[in-house]
Amino acid sequence: MSQKTTTMYLLFRLAAVIVPRLPRRWLPALSVLLGWLAWMIAFKARRQATVNMLHVLGPEVQATRPGRRRLRRTVRRMFINNARNYLEGFCLPYVPVEEIVSNIIPGGEEHLAAALARGKGVLIVSAHFGPFDYLSQWLVARGYELVIPVEQLKDRRMLELMLSLRCSHGIKYLPVGNGTAMRAILRTLRQNQLVLITADRAVVGQSVELPFFGATARLPGGPAMLAQRTGAALVGAFGWRLEGTRMQGEFTPISLALPEEEQQNPEALMRSIVQVMERYIRAHPEQWLVFAPVWLDHATAGAEDQGRQIGAEESGEEEGMVGCQ
Repeated sequence: MSQKTTTMYLLFRLAAVIVPRLPRRWLPALSVLLGWLAWMIAFKARRQATVNMLHVLGPEVQATRPGRRRLRRTVRRMFINNARNYLEGFCLPYVPVEEIVSNIIPGGEEHLAAALARGKGVLIVSAHFGPFDYLSQWLVARGYELVIPVEQLKDRRMLELMLSLRCSHGIKYLPVGNGTAMRAILRTLRQNQLVLITADRAVVGQSVELPFFGATARLPGGPAMLAQRTGAALVGAFGWRLEGTRMQGEFTPISLALPEEEQQNPEALMRSIVQVMERYIRAHPEQWLVFAPVWLDHATAGAEDQGRQIGAEESGEEEGMVGCQ
C-alpha cells in the first residue's frame, strides 16, 4: 500500500470522527473553503473536469470572455458540490431519517410506483450527479428496498469505511467484480426491489460506445442488458441542491416511456438512458461530479487542448475569492 493511499485513508478516518461533531450550519461554508482549495491545487482533476464540462456546455463557451468565466465558475462549483457531498457523507450515520425525508422535495414518485407495479423489479438509473447519497438514503427512508453495486477500490480499507457510513440507514451495497454480485442483483430484481446503477461512466463490466453530448463516449451497457434479461423497468433518478439544505429529487420513466416494441431493445434503451442523463446534466451542469475521462481519446483530443488553454488562462488571470458562486 503506497504512502499516499495510507495518508488519504487516515485523513478520511479522521474526518469521519471530526466532521459529525461540527455544527451542521458550518458545512456549506466549509464546503466552499475545501472546494476552492481542491480546485486550486488539484490541477489534473481540474483539467479533466474542464474537458468534461466543455462537452456539456459546448465548445462555443470558450469563444468569449463571459463564456470562459462561466466554464471556470461551473468547474469550481463542481469541486464545491463534491466537497459538500463528502462532508455530508461523513455525517450520514448521525442524521435522523426524518431529516433526510424532509430535506428532499420528491417529484415523479408515481413513475417509480408504476414500474414496481409490473412486479419484475426496477433498475434505477442515475449518474454521479448532485447529492446522490442523500437521494438513495431517501429511498430507503421511504420504505423501498435498495441495492447499489459499487466499484471495488484498490484500498479495501477506504471502501469499508465509506460503505460503513453509507449503510447506516439500511442501504445494501454490493462490491462488483464476480458472479456472486450478479446473482445478488438478479435475486433483488426477482423480489421486485430496486437496484441503482450509475450510467455516466464505464468502470467495470460491459460497455458500449455511444454519442454523449455529441461525441463518442464509453458508457456502461449493464442497465440496458439487465432490463432486457430480467424485464425490469428502467427509471431515472436525479437530485440537485436548492438553497440551504433543501434538495430536489426527481424520478423519470425510461423504458416505460418507450413504445412497447422498443422496451426490450438494448440499443433503444441505451439511447433513452443517454437522453435522460443529458437532460439533467445540461440543466444543472455544476451538479455533475465526474473528474475522470468519459469520452474516447480520439473524441477528446481537441477538448483537452482547450482545457489546457482554459487552465492557463485561469493561472494568469487574477480573480478575487468570493462565496459559492
